[in-house]
Amino acid sequence: MKPNIEFPSNYIERYLTMKKRGINLKTKQKGKSSYKEYTEENLWNDELLDDIYDISKLIIDYAKNNKILKDKSYYGKKIVSIDIETTNFIPKAREGFVNILGLTSLDLRNSSKGNMELLIYQAFNMLRKKDDAPHLLNLAWDFINDSDILIVFNKSFDIKILQTIIDNYNLNYKFPKNIVDMRDYFKNLVALEDYLKEQVGFERIHSEKGHYNEYYKLFKGRGKNGVNKKIDPIGVYNLMDTLTPLFGFLLI
Repeated sequence: MKPNIEFPSNYIERYLTMKKRGINLKTKQKGKSSYKEYTEENLWNDELLDDIYDISKLIIDYAKNNKILKDKSYYGKKIVSIDIETTNFIPKAREGFVNILGLTSLDLRNSSKGNMELLIYQAFNMLRKKDDAPHLLNLAWDFINDSDILIVFNKSFDIKILQTIIDNYNLNYKFPKNIVDMRDYFKNLVALEDYLKEQVGFERIHSEKGHYNEYYKLFKGRGKNGVNKKIDPIGVYNLMDTLTPLFGFLLI
């Protein structure tokens, strides 16, 4: 059960929804910020969203036009794919220093009627404090808990760290039983994305793998207090790491 809490200080959350009814595709962006350097008007950098829109449209079109969808294990279900960003010092990360939680939810519960809905959600722990990390789960839990299938890449990292937060802060959360680890199919995300390029021609442009330290440095900001923090491109990077495993799952 999700606690009834106020929106935490120094936090950002943002949503991007894509709904397809028949041939009509509608998109909407929104968000919320209690961090002084960002307002609700500048949470999305449209110049960096091409990757997200491109793969989201591919996912929706694939799910909508797949003639054997009824034979798939995920037919009529809600699939949620999650990814976290932590400090780049792994021992600290495993203690629960989580800065960003992103997820993508593909709702196929009404797929028999030809309706597809893709929700992209993200929460930022802007001060990067360990004691603020539980808010990430508080904000995102309704999405996670409502999933029929939970997708992750490297369950022993993402899920284990989130479980550490749950245990350390006595949160009343239990992950869904049906968790699919895409690392069982691909040795790393680069291999998964090579597969997507081969199968559907998709390739990242604005959120390439291999630049994490550079993106994280921009997110930390300048100086001791982290002035001029940039939520992108690390935010787009995080969301792409929910979208590519989701698409890989649909294809395999």
